Amino acid sequence: PVACRVALGARRSLLFVSMRFRLTRPLGPLVRLVPAVVCAALIGSCDDSSTGPAANRAPSVLFVGPAAAVPFAGGDTLAITIAATDPDDGVLTGVSVTWWAVLHHGVHTHPFHPVVSGTTGKLGIPRTGHDEADIFVRLYARAADAAGVADTAMLDLLPQLTTLRLESTPSGLQIALDGQPRTTPYSESTVVGMQREIAPIDPQESGASAYSFLSWADGGAFARTLITAATPVTLAARFDAVGAANAAPTLALTSPLIGASVTVGSAVSLSATVNDPEGDAVVVTFFVDGDSVGARATVPYSIAWTAAPVGRRAIRLRARDARGAVREIEPCELLVLAPDGSDVLAPIVTVTSPLAGVRDLIGAVAVTATATDEVGVTQMQFAVDDSIFASATSAPWEATLPSTAAFASGQHDIAVRARDAAGNWSQWARHAVTFGGVVELGAGFSRAVFASGFTTVTTAMAFAPDGRLFVTEQGGKLRIVKNGVLLAQPFVTVPTIDDGERGLLGVAFDPDFAMTGWIYVYYTSTEGAPAHNRIVRYTASGDVALAGSAVLLAQLPGLGEVAKHNGGSMLFGPDGKLYVAVGDATTPTNAQSLENPFGKILRLNRNGTIPSDNPFLAQTTGVNRAIWARGLRNPFTMALQPGTGRLHINDVGQGTWEEVNVGRAGANYGWPLTEGPTGDAGIDAPLFAFRHPGSAELMEGSAVIGGGFSPLGGSFGARFDGDYFFADYVFGWIYRLDAQAGWRASAFAQLHPSTDFDPALAVTGLRVGPDGALYVLVGSTVQRISR
Repeated sequence: PVACRVALGARRSLLFVSMRFRLTRPLGPLVRLVPAVVCAALIGSCDDSSTGPAANRAPSVLFVGPAAAVPFAGGDTLAITIAATDPDDGVLTGVSVTWWAVLHHGVHTHPFHPVVSGTTGKLGIPRTGHDEADIFVRLYARAADAAGVADTAMLDLLPQLTTLRLESTPSGLQIALDGQPRTTPYSESTVVGMQREIAPIDPQESGASAYSFLSWADGGAFARTLITAATPVTLAARFDAVGAANAAPTLALTSPLIGASVTVGSAVSLSATVNDPEGDAVVVTFFVDGDSVGARATVPYSIAWTAAPVGRRAIRLRARDARGAVREIEPCELLVLAPDGSDVLAPIVTVTSPLAGVRDLIGAVAVTATATDEVGVTQMQFAVDDSIFASATSAPWEATLPSTAAFASGQHDIAVRARDAAGNWSQWARHAVTFGGVVELGAGFSRAVFASGFTTVTTAMAFAPDGRLFVTEQGGKLRIVKNGVLLAQPFVTVPTIDDGERGLLGVAFDPDFAMTGWIYVYYTSTEGAPAHNRIVRYTASGDVALAGSAVLLAQLPGLGEVAKHNGGSMLFGPDGKLYVAVGDATTPTNAQSLENPFGKILRLNRNGTIPSDNPFLAQTTGVNRAIWARGLRNPFTMALQPGTGRLHINDVGQGTWEEVNVGRAGANYGWPLTEGPTGDAGIDAPLFAFRHPGSAELMEGSAVIGGGFSPLGGSFGARFDGDYFFADYVFGWIYRLDAQAGWRASAFAQLHPSTDFDPALAVTGLRVGPDGALYVLVGSTVQRISR
C-alpha cells in the first residue's frame, strides 16, 4: 500500500487528490475530469459521420537558446532560437512556429512579450519595471503541423540578483527608493542591471528632532540614478540635526457633544478648538462617515452641516499646520433621529463567544454576546447561519447550541441579533467557525441513491421538461433515468475519446423541447485529426435519438496533447441562446485573447450561428464572434437561476483560489492576470472564492464543481430560497451561498468520510431537480438529497 498526494493541472485541473491504494490500481476515469482547451474553429452544419485523414503524428519543439542556466539582467537582449520538427512534414518554420513570454511575479503573472512567428527572435529585458527578487520569465514555443496538431515547449529564465543597501547617519532616517520612503538601515535583493531612483527625504523629522540632508558618503548628487551592479551596493547618506521637530496641533470637538441626538434635516454646528505648539496657522477638516463636509475651516474652526440621513453618524476631525504636521481624533457618534424624534436606530451587537475562527467545535456550544442601544435592548436571538436556535429577553445575553451534530461538518456562522424597546432589530452579527466531526447532513435532510449502474464516470446531467434525467458518461453514452430507473439503452452514444478530461462532457435541452425534441451535447470527437470538441444536436424519438438526426452546430479547433481544460457545461439562457463554457486549453494566455475561444463563455443561436448582439462581434471573426465573456481558466460547470436569469460560473483554480463568478455579457474574469478576489480595474471579481488546502482558511477545497439554485418556495424551506449550492470534486463537500445574507457560505453536506480521495466517492456534478431536491453525481451514481 502506498499513500500519495496528487496535484494536477493549472488553475487547477479538477484535481487535487489524496489517494491511498496500490499503485497498480488505476485512478479511474474521473481523474480525467477537468475542462480542457478549445481553439478557434468552424461553425456551421455538416455531416457528423464524415471521416478525417489518417492519424497524424505530433511535431516536437524545443528551445535551443537562450541557455536556461544563464541568468538574465536588466538591459539584456536575449537571442531566441527554436528547433521544431514534424515526423510527417519535416522541419517547421515560419508561421508554423510561434513564441511568446510571460513574466511571473510572486503568485501572479504579467504579459511580457506578445505572440510572434518564427524560429528566431530577440527578447529584451527592460531596466525598469519589475526588479523584485521573486520574478522570472517563462518562454513558450508552439509548433503546429499542417493538420493543426501542435506541441508546446516551455523554458524558465531566472534573474541575476544582487543586494542594494541604504544607510544613514544618524540611523533610522528615510531615503526614497523609486519614490517610496525606506527607513534605514534598509536592504533588499534586486535584479542586476535595473535602474533605481534614489534620493534622501529632505527635510524630515525623527523623534523630537528635524534633519536636513548634508551629503552622500561617496559624494554623489542629491538625487541619483543607479544601475544595479552584480556586486552588492551600499549607499550612505549624512544628515544634520537642524532643530526640534514640528509638533502636530492638538484639537478637540466642542460641538456637537458626544452622544448627542438631533433630528434629520436640522442644522448642526460642527466646531472644534485647536492649538499648535509652534503657533503655526492651522486648517481643520470635518468628516461625517468618512466623507469631508463643508470647506476646510480656519479660526474659529466651525462649519454648518445639515443632519442626514437617519442613523448613527461618525464625526471625525483632522487638523494640519502650515508645516504639514497632521493630527486626527477618533470618530465620535452623533444620533440622527426621525423628524418626530422617534427611535429608529437598531442596537449594535457583538458576538463575544465563541471567538471568530475557532475550529472543530463539537457538541454543545455556549454563545454569548453584548449589545448597546439608546433606549435599551429587550430581546436577542441566536442562530447558526440563519437557523434560530434560541432567544433571550434579559442580560446576560447568552444561549447554548444543543449540538453541532444538527449541522453538516464544515464552516458555519454563529449569528446573533438584538431588538430594542422601540422594536428595531439589528442586523445579524456573525462569527465564522467550523463544526468538527463527520456529520454528513444537517437535521431533517436525507440522502439516497437515485440511480446507479453507469458504466463510466458521469460528467454532467440535465432534467428534461418532462422530468426525465439525462446523464452524460465520459465514455460517450448519454443515459436516461426515467421514473427512478436507469434505462439500459443509451439515448445516444457519441464517438469520443475519454482520456484525461476529454469525453462526453455536456448536455442541454432546447427551450422548445416539447415541440422540437432537440437535445444538445458537447463532446471530444476523434472524427478527423486532430481530436477536437464539438457541439452536436440530436432529435429525440422517445427515449432514443432519431436515426440520422445528428447536426453538427459547432466544431472547435484541434486539441493538443494535454487532455485538460475542455469545459463542456451548456445551458440555455432566458434569451433562448445557448451558453457554452470552454476551458483555456492549458494555455493561460488564451483566456484574455479574442483570437481564440479558449477560456471563454460562448453564446450561440439554437442553430449554431452567432447572435448579432454578442459583445465582441465587431472585434472578432469566425467562431470567436461567439465569445460572450472571457478570462476563465477551467469553467467546468455553471448554473442558471430560474426566473431571474442570474448565471453562476464555477472556475477551477490553479494554485490558490477556486471561484464562483456572476455571468455578464462582455465580462473579463481576470485569468491569468488575476486569480481569486481582486480590485483590478476592468476585472469582474468573483462573487465568492475559497482557497486551496494549506491556506489556514476555515473553508478550503481543490476543485469547484456542480451548481444549482434553490427555487423560491422549494421543498428545503423558506430560509433556502434563492440559495446557490456548489461542491468540491476532491473533498466531497457541498456548500451553499446564502442569497439572503450577502452570499455568505456555509456547509450543507459532507459526502466523503475523510479527506482521502476515492474516485468512487468523487462529486462530478450537482443540480436542483424540478422537485426542489438536490441531485448529485457521485462516482457512478446519482444521489438525491431531500427534506
